[in-house]
Amino acid sequence: MIKRPIDYIFLEGPDLSGKTTLYESIHKLSDYRWNIQDRSALSMLVHARYYERDTFRHVEQLRSELFNLNNLTILLLPKWDVIIKRFSDRGDAIQNLSSLKKIYNLFSEAAEELKHYPNFIIMSEAIDDQSVRYLLNQISYYEDSDTRSITNNCVAACAASENKECIGLNFTLFDDGSFEDVDTGDLLYEKEVDYYQEILESIKDKIVKELSGENEYSREETKDSRRFIYTSNSCISLAHFLLRKDGLDCKYFLRSSNVKDTLNYDINFLKFLSSEIYKILNAQGTFCRMSFIINSGHILDIINEE
Repeated sequence: MIKRPIDYIFLEGPDLSGKTTLYESIHKLSDYRWNIQDRSALSMLVHARYYERDTFRHVEQLRSELFNLNNLTILLLPKWDVIIKRFSDRGDAIQNLSSLKKIYNLFSEAAEELKHYPNFIIMSEAIDDQSVRYLLNQISYYEDSDTRSITNNCVAACAASENKECIGLNFTLFDDGSFEDVDTGDLLYEKEVDYYQEILESIKDKIVKELSGENEYSREETKDSRRFIYTSNSCISLAHFLLRKDGLDCKYFLRSSNVKDTLNYDINFLKFLSSEIYKILNAQGTFCRMSFIINSGHILDIINEE
């Protein structure tokens, strides 16, 4: 069973857009399942633009939030007439209609710019039980994504980014030890099968040698050693494994990935690799956490050099 847990759900939007109502509704209907944050980097960026302040760190923080595919951003952007009516009914302690309109327009511009990111959801309809339940289904579906869905998310993120490239795209998956969604057929992908076998054998050999004391210290390592690491100049450039009492931690760093054509196979292989190390280290009965960093995720027809 593979699961991509949500780190944060960021609620964004202009004042009077319904963030508090949505915040309370999600918690009520999900029994406080997720960590929800009212406003984050996007609001900081919009208000920096409104006050004509420097935006560099807010742009970087927003990029960091978007490129972590364990995050979701929900932008509430009802029709402007709805904002006017709410302002007329209850007012606002800080804004007037003129400033509200300017900020509303800035959020609208952001929506156009960010709408194609896979973890960016725009809500333009009224918030009621039906719309919130539909949203909860979307969030749950996103959380339970399989390899193909995660690959599609990476492709969408790169396609939405400048130059069709994401720097530092990342996500974390959890498995209960069954690794039931590994596709053995994809492990035989003709262009990568030898490459995958080479990585697997190299890591197995490293673990065997460390456990038998074939290292620079002539010291027999235990299963909880910090020395189970693989490095390479190739695209899958680092893999590190740590076994602790609560589970096996697998960290993967891909210096480069053609997300459109090869990433699906790479993710599937790295899940399989995790399952193999899980068995070698006798981690049965614990969870497996797999963290992926894709330093240059790109679409090859835009970036032609691997």
